[in-house]
Amino acid sequence: MATHFDAIVIGTGQSGPFLAERLNSVGMKTAIIERSRIGGTCVNTG
Repeated sequence: MATHFDAIVIGTGQSGPFLAERLNSVGMKTAIIERSRIGGTCVNTG
């Protein structure tokens, strides 16, 4: 069964979660694709 999205955010970084939430708030079905950490890596470990 396929799932359809209006927008896909690839690699969240610092603005990805905000962008996904904004798209969702205007009624777009949004998916986030991230390899490891949502929101990117802390500047101390990146």
